[in-house]
Amino acid sequence: MHILRWTFLLFTLCGCFPPASWKTPCKKFLYKIYTVFSLLVLNTFFLCLIMDMIYNVENIDDFSDNFHVTVGSFLISIKVSVILIYRESFVRLRDTLQKEPLLPMNQQEFEILLRFNKITDWNTFVYMTILMTSNFYLFMESLLTYKKRQLTYRTWVPYDYSSTPAFLLTLLYQSLFTTICSFGCIATDSLYSGLLIHINCQFEILEHRLKNIESNQNYSVKLCVRHHDHIYKFGEMVNEEFRAIMFFQFYTSLCMICFNIYQITQIEIDSNIIGRILFMNYSLMQIFYYCWFGNEVKLKSLELSDVIFRSDWTSLNNNVKRAFLMLMRRAMRPIEFTSIYVISVNLESFMTLLKTSYSVFNVFQQSRES
Repeated sequence: MHILRWTFLLFTLCGCFPPASWKTPCKKFLYKIYTVFSLLVLNTFFLCLIMDMIYNVENIDDFSDNFHVTVGSFLISIKVSVILIYRESFVRLRDTLQKEPLLPMNQQEFEILLRFNKITDWNTFVYMTILMTSNFYLFMESLLTYKKRQLTYRTWVPYDYSSTPAFLLTLLYQSLFTTICSFGCIATDSLYSGLLIHINCQFEILEHRLKNIESNQNYSVKLCVRHHDHIYKFGEMVNEEFRAIMFFQFYTSLCMICFNIYQITQIEIDSNIIGRILFMNYSLMQIFYYCWFGNEVKLKSLELSDVIFRSDWTSLNNNVKRAFLMLMRRAMRPIEFTSIYVISVNLESFMTLLKTSYSVFNVFQQSRES
Protein backbone atom coordinates (compact mmCIF):
# COMPACT_ATOMS: atom_id res chain seq x y z
CA MET A 1 0.00 0.00 0.00
CA HIS A 2 1.27 3.48 -0.91
CA ILE A 3 0.96 5.52 2.29
CA LEU A 4 0.55 9.30 1.79
CA ARG A 5 0.89 8.86 -1.98
CA TRP A 6 -0.86 12.13 -2.95
CA THR A 7 1.16 14.09 -0.42
CA PHE A 8 4.46 12.88 -1.83
CA LEU A 9 3.20 13.47 -5.36
CA LEU A 10 2.64 17.13 -4.45
CA PHE A 11 6.16 17.25 -2.99
CA THR A 12 7.43 15.94 -6.33
CA LEU A 13 5.54 18.65 -8.24
CA CYS A 14 7.01 21.43 -6.10
CA GLY A 15 10.57 20.09 -6.40
CA CYS A 16 11.16 18.45 -3.01
CA PHE A 17 11.09 14.70 -3.72
CA PRO A 18 12.21 13.14 -7.02
CA PRO A 19 9.94 10.43 -8.47
CA ALA A 20 10.82 6.95 -7.22
CA SER A 21 11.15 5.72 -10.81
CA TRP A 22 13.76 8.34 -11.71
CA LYS A 23 16.87 6.39 -10.73
CA THR A 24 19.22 7.13 -13.63
CA PRO A 25 21.88 9.87 -13.16
CA CYS A 26 20.41 11.88 -16.03
CA LYS A 27 16.91 11.96 -14.57
CA LYS A 28 18.24 12.77 -11.10
CA PHE A 29 20.22 15.68 -12.56
CA LEU A 30 17.16 17.00 -14.41
CA TYR A 31 15.10 16.90 -11.22
CA LYS A 32 17.85 18.77 -9.34
CA ILE A 33 17.59 21.51 -11.97
CA TYR A 34 13.83 21.60 -11.43
CA THR A 35 14.36 21.83 -7.66
CA VAL A 36 16.72 24.80 -8.11
CA PHE A 37 14.19 26.42 -10.45
CA SER A 38 11.39 26.04 -7.89
CA LEU A 39 13.55 27.52 -5.13
CA LEU A 40 14.51 30.44 -7.39
CA VAL A 41 10.85 31.20 -8.11
CA LEU A 42 9.96 31.14 -4.40
CA ASN A 43 12.93 33.15 -3.17
CA THR A 44 13.02 35.75 -5.94
CA PHE A 45 9.33 36.48 -5.45
CA PHE A 46 9.88 36.82 -1.70
CA LEU A 47 12.76 39.21 -2.46
CA CYS A 48 10.48 41.28 -4.71
CA LEU A 49 7.94 41.53 -1.89
CA ILE A 50 10.65 42.78 0.47
CA MET A 51 11.80 45.31 -2.13
CA ASP A 52 8.23 46.54 -2.49
CA MET A 53 8.09 47.18 1.26
CA ILE A 54 11.36 49.10 1.07
CA TYR A 55 10.76 51.21 -2.05
CA ASN A 56 7.02 51.46 -2.67
CA VAL A 57 5.25 51.31 0.70
CA GLU A 58 4.33 54.85 1.77
CA ASN A 59 1.69 54.41 4.49
CA ILE A 60 0.16 51.84 6.83
CA ASP A 61 -2.44 50.77 4.26
CA ASP A 62 0.24 49.96 1.68
CA PHE A 63 2.14 48.08 4.34
CA SER A 64 -0.87 45.98 5.34
CA ASP A 65 -1.60 45.18 1.67
CA ASN A 66 1.91 43.79 1.28
CA PHE A 67 2.52 42.33 4.73
CA HIS A 68 0.23 39.28 4.74
CA VAL A 69 1.52 38.12 1.34
CA THR A 70 5.14 38.62 2.46
CA VAL A 71 4.60 36.68 5.67
CA GLY A 72 2.82 33.90 3.79
CA SER A 73 5.64 33.70 1.24
CA PHE A 74 8.20 33.60 4.05
CA LEU A 75 6.35 30.76 5.76
CA ILE A 76 6.18 28.68 2.57
CA SER A 77 9.89 29.22 1.94
CA ILE A 78 10.62 27.98 5.47
CA LYS A 79 8.43 24.91 5.01
CA VAL A 80 9.96 23.94 1.67
CA SER A 81 13.49 24.53 2.98
CA VAL A 82 12.89 22.36 6.06
CA ILE A 83 11.44 19.57 3.90
CA LEU A 84 14.44 19.70 1.55
CA ILE A 85 17.01 19.77 4.36
CA TYR A 86 15.43 16.90 6.28
CA ARG A 87 14.08 15.05 3.25
CA GLU A 88 15.54 11.69 4.27
CA SER A 89 14.05 11.99 7.75
CA PHE A 90 10.54 12.53 6.37
CA VAL A 91 10.93 9.55 4.03
CA ARG A 92 12.05 7.51 7.04
CA LEU A 93 8.89 8.53 8.90
CA ARG A 94 6.73 7.24 6.06
CA ASP A 95 8.71 4.01 5.79
CA THR A 96 8.48 3.41 9.56
CA LEU A 97 4.71 3.01 9.18
CA GLN A 98 5.38 0.06 6.86
CA LYS A 99 7.63 -1.85 9.27
CA GLU A 100 6.90 -4.03 12.27
CA PRO A 101 5.39 -3.62 14.79
CA LEU A 102 3.39 -0.85 13.07
CA LEU A 103 2.72 -3.05 10.04
CA PRO A 104 -0.68 -4.82 10.00
CA MET A 105 -0.48 -8.52 10.89
CA ASN A 106 -3.81 -9.83 9.56
CA GLN A 107 -6.73 -8.98 7.28
CA GLN A 108 -8.68 -7.05 9.93
CA GLU A 109 -5.71 -4.82 10.72
CA PHE A 110 -5.06 -4.29 7.03
CA GLU A 111 -8.66 -3.11 6.60
CA ILE A 112 -8.15 -0.61 9.43
CA LEU A 113 -5.03 0.72 7.70
CA LEU A 114 -6.87 0.90 4.38
CA ARG A 115 -9.70 2.90 5.97
CA PHE A 116 -7.33 5.45 7.49
CA ASN A 117 -5.30 5.65 4.29
CA LYS A 118 -8.47 6.65 2.45
CA ILE A 119 -9.06 9.32 5.10
CA THR A 120 -5.60 10.81 4.46
CA ASP A 121 -6.19 10.84 0.70
CA TRP A 122 -9.58 12.50 1.11
CA ASN A 123 -8.15 14.99 3.59
CA THR A 124 -5.39 16.00 1.15
CA PHE A 125 -7.88 16.33 -1.72
CA VAL A 126 -10.30 18.55 0.23
CA TYR A 127 -7.50 20.76 1.57
CA MET A 128 -6.06 21.15 -1.94
CA THR A 129 -9.48 21.98 -3.39
CA ILE A 130 -10.10 24.75 -0.87
CA LEU A 131 -6.69 26.34 -1.36
CA MET A 132 -6.59 26.04 -5.15
CA THR A 133 -10.10 27.52 -5.41
CA SER A 134 -8.93 30.60 -3.52
CA ASN A 135 -5.86 30.95 -5.72
CA PHE A 136 -7.95 30.49 -8.87
CA TYR A 137 -10.25 33.32 -7.78
CA LEU A 138 -7.30 35.68 -7.27
CA PHE A 139 -5.88 34.77 -10.66
CA MET A 140 -9.22 35.28 -12.41
CA GLU A 141 -9.60 38.64 -10.69
CA SER A 142 -6.35 39.76 -12.30
CA LEU A 143 -7.51 38.60 -15.72
CA LEU A 144 -10.86 40.38 -15.35
CA THR A 145 -9.03 43.62 -14.52
CA TYR A 146 -6.65 43.12 -17.42
CA LYS A 147 -7.14 46.66 -18.76
CA LYS A 148 -6.12 48.13 -15.41
CA ARG A 149 -2.88 46.11 -15.46
CA GLN A 150 -3.55 44.84 -11.93
CA LEU A 151 -1.32 41.98 -10.85
CA THR A 152 -2.48 39.17 -8.56
CA TYR A 153 -0.08 40.30 -5.81
CA ARG A 154 1.35 43.70 -5.08
CA THR A 155 5.10 43.42 -5.56
CA TRP A 156 8.15 45.31 -6.75
CA VAL A 157 9.00 44.68 -10.42
CA PRO A 158 12.31 45.94 -11.87
CA TYR A 159 10.71 46.97 -15.19
CA ASP A 160 7.62 48.61 -16.64
CA TYR A 161 4.90 45.98 -17.03
CA SER A 162 2.28 48.26 -18.59
CA SER A 163 2.82 46.76 -22.05
CA THR A 164 0.85 43.61 -22.90
CA PRO A 165 3.79 41.12 -23.24
CA ALA A 166 5.46 42.35 -20.03
CA PHE A 167 2.21 42.23 -18.07
CA LEU A 168 1.36 38.72 -19.26
CA LEU A 169 4.88 37.45 -18.45
CA THR A 170 4.71 39.00 -14.98
CA LEU A 171 1.28 37.52 -14.42
CA LEU A 172 2.59 34.13 -15.58
CA TYR A 173 5.51 34.42 -13.14
CA GLN A 174 3.16 35.19 -10.27
CA SER A 175 0.90 32.31 -11.28
CA LEU A 176 3.92 29.98 -11.32
CA PHE A 177 4.88 31.19 -7.86
CA THR A 178 1.32 30.63 -6.63
CA THR A 179 1.26 27.08 -8.00
CA ILE A 180 4.60 26.02 -6.50
CA CYS A 181 3.74 27.79 -3.26
CA SER A 182 0.35 26.06 -3.06
CA PHE A 183 1.77 22.60 -3.78
CA GLY A 184 4.49 23.07 -1.14
CA CYS A 185 2.03 24.32 1.46
CA ILE A 186 -0.57 21.61 0.80
CA ALA A 187 2.06 18.87 0.80
CA THR A 188 3.67 20.02 4.07
CA ASP A 189 0.38 20.48 5.92
CA SER A 190 -1.10 17.23 4.60
CA LEU A 191 2.11 15.37 5.50
CA TYR A 192 1.73 16.55 9.09
CA SER A 193 -1.97 15.71 9.24
CA GLY A 194 -1.43 12.42 7.41
CA LEU A 195 1.21 11.24 9.87
CA LEU A 196 -1.06 12.15 12.78
CA ILE A 197 -4.00 10.34 11.17
CA HIS A 198 -1.81 7.26 10.88
CA ILE A 199 -0.91 7.55 14.57
CA ASN A 200 -4.65 7.32 15.24
CA CYS A 201 -4.69 4.34 12.89
CA GLN A 202 -1.98 2.63 14.95
CA PHE A 203 -4.03 3.13 18.11
CA GLU A 204 -7.00 1.51 16.34
CA ILE A 205 -4.81 -1.45 15.38
CA LEU A 206 -3.48 -1.68 18.94
CA GLU A 207 -7.03 -1.67 20.32
CA HIS A 208 -7.92 -4.50 17.94
CA ARG A 209 -4.92 -6.51 19.18
CA LEU A 210 -5.81 -5.88 22.83
CA LYS A 211 -9.36 -7.07 22.25
CA ASN A 212 -8.15 -10.22 20.51
CA ILE A 213 -5.46 -11.63 22.79
CA GLU A 214 -4.53 -15.04 21.40
CA SER A 215 -4.13 -18.32 23.28
CA ASN A 216 -0.47 -17.53 23.88
CA GLN A 217 -1.42 -14.64 26.13
CA ASN A 218 2.03 -13.64 27.39
CA TYR A 219 3.51 -13.42 23.89
CA SER A 220 0.50 -11.53 22.50
CA VAL A 221 0.50 -8.91 25.25
CA LYS A 222 4.28 -8.42 24.84
CA LEU A 223 3.61 -7.55 21.20
CA CYS A 224 0.96 -5.06 22.30
CA VAL A 225 3.32 -3.42 24.81
CA ARG A 226 6.02 -3.18 22.14
CA HIS A 227 3.52 -1.74 19.66
CA HIS A 228 2.37 0.88 22.17
CA ASP A 229 5.98 1.87 22.87
CA HIS A 230 6.70 2.28 19.14
CA ILE A 231 3.60 4.46 18.67
CA TYR A 232 4.89 6.87 21.32
CA LYS A 233 8.37 6.86 19.80
CA PHE A 234 6.90 7.53 16.37
CA GLY A 235 4.91 10.47 17.78
CA GLU A 236 8.13 11.89 19.27
CA MET A 237 9.83 11.53 15.88
CA VAL A 238 7.03 13.44 14.13
CA ASN A 239 7.11 16.18 16.77
CA GLU A 240 10.88 16.47 16.43
CA GLU A 241 10.79 16.85 12.65
CA PHE A 242 7.96 19.39 12.64
CA ARG A 243 8.99 21.50 15.63
CA ALA A 244 10.49 24.31 13.51
CA ILE A 245 7.59 24.34 11.04
CA MET A 246 5.02 24.51 13.85
CA PHE A 247 6.91 27.36 15.52
CA PHE A 248 6.87 29.52 12.39
CA GLN A 249 3.29 28.44 11.63
CA PHE A 250 2.00 29.70 14.98
CA TYR A 251 3.72 33.06 14.96
CA THR A 252 3.17 33.88 11.30
CA SER A 253 -0.49 32.91 11.66
CA LEU A 254 -0.78 35.35 14.55
CA CYS A 255 0.58 38.16 12.37
CA MET A 256 -1.49 37.25 9.32
CA ILE A 257 -4.75 36.98 11.25
CA CYS A 258 -4.22 40.39 12.90
CA PHE A 259 -3.47 42.17 9.64
CA ASN A 260 -6.23 40.42 7.74
CA ILE A 261 -8.77 41.45 10.38
CA TYR A 262 -7.45 45.00 10.17
CA GLN A 263 -7.73 45.07 6.39
CA ILE A 264 -11.27 43.70 6.35
CA THR A 265 -12.43 46.31 8.86
CA GLN A 266 -10.76 49.19 7.02
CA ILE A 267 -11.48 48.67 3.32
CA GLU A 268 -14.78 49.39 1.63
CA ILE A 269 -17.12 46.59 0.60
CA ASP A 270 -16.12 45.89 -3.00
CA SER A 271 -14.52 43.10 -5.03
CA ASN A 272 -11.25 43.43 -3.07
CA ILE A 273 -12.86 42.39 0.19
CA ILE A 274 -13.45 38.88 -1.18
CA GLY A 275 -9.72 38.36 -1.61
CA ARG A 276 -9.09 39.62 1.95
CA ILE A 277 -11.67 37.24 3.35
CA LEU A 278 -10.11 34.35 1.42
CA PHE A 279 -6.71 35.15 2.93
CA MET A 280 -8.32 35.41 6.35
CA ASN A 281 -10.06 32.05 6.02
CA TYR A 282 -6.90 30.40 4.75
CA SER A 283 -4.84 31.74 7.68
CA LEU A 284 -7.40 30.44 10.16
CA MET A 285 -7.80 27.12 8.38
CA GLN A 286 -4.08 26.51 8.23
CA ILE A 287 -3.44 26.85 11.97
CA PHE A 288 -6.73 25.08 12.79
CA TYR A 289 -5.52 22.21 10.61
CA TYR A 290 -2.47 21.68 12.82
CA CYS A 291 -4.33 22.13 16.11
CA TRP A 292 -7.25 19.85 15.19
CA PHE A 293 -5.16 16.80 14.29
CA GLY A 294 -2.81 17.36 17.24
CA ASN A 295 -5.85 17.43 19.52
CA GLU A 296 -7.26 14.24 17.93
CA VAL A 297 -4.05 12.31 18.60
CA LYS A 298 -3.99 13.50 22.21
CA LEU A 299 -7.57 12.35 22.80
CA LYS A 300 -6.98 9.03 21.01
CA SER A 301 -3.93 8.23 23.13
CA LEU A 302 -5.95 8.87 26.29
CA GLU A 303 -8.71 6.46 25.21
CA LEU A 304 -6.49 3.39 25.53
CA SER A 305 -7.16 3.00 29.27
CA ASP A 306 -10.91 2.85 28.66
CA VAL A 307 -10.43 0.29 25.89
CA ILE A 308 -8.43 -1.97 28.21
CA PHE A 309 -10.94 -1.56 31.02
CA ARG A 310 -13.83 -2.53 28.74
CA SER A 311 -12.02 -5.63 27.48
CA ASP A 312 -12.39 -9.11 28.96
CA TRP A 313 -9.33 -8.63 31.17
CA THR A 314 -10.69 -10.70 34.09
CA SER A 315 -10.29 -13.91 32.11
CA LEU A 316 -6.59 -13.30 31.43
CA ASN A 317 -3.65 -14.45 33.55
CA ASN A 318 -1.81 -12.27 36.06
CA ASN A 319 1.13 -11.50 33.76
CA VAL A 320 -1.24 -10.04 31.18
CA LYS A 321 -3.08 -8.05 33.86
CA ARG A 322 0.19 -6.53 35.05
CA ALA A 323 1.07 -5.63 31.45
CA PHE A 324 -2.36 -4.01 31.05
CA LEU A 325 -1.77 -1.94 34.19
CA MET A 326 1.56 -0.78 32.77
CA LEU A 327 -0.13 0.23 29.50
CA MET A 328 -2.90 2.08 31.33
CA ARG A 329 -0.38 3.94 33.47
CA ARG A 330 1.61 5.06 30.46
CA ALA A 331 -1.58 6.02 28.59
CA MET A 332 -2.25 8.58 31.33
CA ARG A 333 0.52 10.63 29.68
CA PRO A 334 -0.89 11.37 26.22
CA ILE A 335 0.99 11.98 22.99
CA GLU A 336 1.08 15.75 22.74
CA PHE A 337 2.66 17.83 19.99
CA THR A 338 4.33 21.10 20.84
CA SER A 339 5.79 24.09 19.03
CA ILE A 340 9.44 24.35 20.15
CA TYR A 341 8.47 22.42 23.29
CA VAL A 342 6.50 25.44 24.55
CA ILE A 343 3.05 25.72 22.94
CA SER A 344 0.85 22.64 22.78
CA VAL A 345 -0.65 22.08 19.35
CA ASN A 346 -4.31 21.48 20.21
CA LEU A 347 -7.70 23.22 20.09
CA GLU A 348 -7.06 25.04 23.35
CA SER A 349 -3.98 26.67 21.82
CA PHE A 350 -6.03 27.56 18.73
CA MET A 351 -8.56 29.44 20.88
CA THR A 352 -5.71 31.17 22.72
CA LEU A 353 -4.25 32.22 19.37
CA LEU A 354 -7.59 33.73 18.30
CA LYS A 355 -7.91 35.66 21.56
CA THR A 356 -4.33 36.91 21.29
CA SER A 357 -4.88 37.97 17.66
CA TYR A 358 -7.99 39.93 18.61
CA SER A 359 -6.15 41.63 21.49
CA VAL A 360 -3.27 42.63 19.23
CA PHE A 361 -5.76 43.89 16.65
CA ASN A 362 -7.47 46.10 19.25
CA VAL A 363 -4.14 47.58 20.29
CA PHE A 364 -3.26 48.22 16.65
CA GLN A 365 -6.67 49.79 15.98
CA GLN A 366 -6.47 52.08 19.02
CA SER A 367 -2.96 53.24 18.14
CA ARG A 368 -4.17 54.16 14.65
CA GLU A 369 -7.17 56.11 15.96
CA SER A 370 -5.03 58.00 18.43
